[in-house]
Amino acid sequence: MTQIKKLVMNGFKSFAKRTELSFGDGFNVILGPNGSGKSNVLDAICFVLGRMSAKSMRVERGSNLIYNGGPNGKPLEKAEVSIEFDNSKKEFPTEGNVKISRIIHQSGQSDYRINNKRTTRQNVIDLLSAAKINPEGYNITLQGDITKFIEMSSNEKRQIIEEISGISIYQEKKLKAESELSKVEEKLKEADIILNERKNYLKDLKKERDQALKYKEMKDKIDQNRATYLNIQLTKKIDELEKIKAQASKINAEVEKVNSKIGQYKQKISENKKKSEEISKHIEEKGQKEQIELNREIEGLKVEYEKNKILFENLQREKEKLSERKTAIENEISDVESKLMLSQSTVKENESLLQAKYKDVEIIKSKIQKIKKDNNLENISEIEQSLENNDKDIEELSIEANS
Repeated sequence: MTQIKKLVMNGFKSFAKRTELSFGDGFNVILGPNGSGKSNVLDAICFVLGRMSAKSMRVERGSNLIYNGGPNGKPLEKAEVSIEFDNSKKEFPTEGNVKISRIIHQSGQSDYRINNKRTTRQNVIDLLSAAKINPEGYNITLQGDITKFIEMSSNEKRQIIEEISGISIYQEKKLKAESELSKVEEKLKEADIILNERKNYLKDLKKERDQALKYKEMKDKIDQNRATYLNIQLTKKIDELEKIKAQASKINAEVEKVNSKIGQYKQKISENKKKSEEISKHIEEKGQKEQIELNREIEGLKVEYEKNKILFENLQREKEKLSERKTAIENEISDVESKLMLSQSTVKENESLLQAKYKDVEIIKSKIQKIKKDNNLENISEIEQSLENNDKDIEELSIEANS
């Protein structure tokens, strides 16, 4: 049986000051009149061993265990109880005696210490269980327990014997282990469900990836074909522009020639007018015979003048037509240049759109990589290979079934 060496109480219930009780070997008895605090000593032992029920220690709540100051005193901030066990028989898995301390504050919070080192209640319970000490067990008999034991049924007495002998501890550990095992199984089921969801999600992700790659491939082909078509149209418009410019140059040369001829005919008409005036003057000076010859010459000059006049008018009309043709050609050149600029702008827009699509594809790739990383799908290539192998097997089985 584990031997208590010493019990120290400070601020616990009626023990306002530090009170130390030493226990000797064998049987120990605490005697005193009513109200001297005998029951408080037992409550202190239950408290320091880690009992949680405040009612079993005859108070409403944990903070009531702290000395309240009496009728004229001041309540204390905390209460502390320490108990020291003899470990000469090595009942505890440690060297030397074992000292366990518990401190309770006005907030109701407790601090535990083993050999003056701060620890948790569970560590204290585990250490005490090694020596078969249970703060909630029947190794501590409180007031009224004897009467309750006598009135118990045989099954209840058997449960008490099992608890005192330590069997119930293993039952509790067994139940706790089974509960933890059940929780692990539930977590495994949840993990299987999540894994199946991830597999389905992976299939959907693969479909989206394939669709994205197919879309990118088709978009690249469309952009390439569009760029080729625009390049052909651009080349064609440039050739048309060069031809129209060549035609315009020819028409300009013809216009220059017509203008030159018009100038020559103007000069001839002016010279003929001068000659006519000179002949008129000469007629006045010459006789009738000479006048007849001069009239003939004048008529010839008039005929030639009319011919030159008609030719001049024809050339003038041809000049006007050429001017109109030149204006039309200039307008056509302006239209072709506008279409050329529009085609060049379209090519640039398509190039910008193509670059944007490349960026979209890169973004999709980065999203796929992030989804892989977030969902632990780094081995997607292996899974995709497995899916492709499965598809091949299905196709082979389909061929065999059809044959």
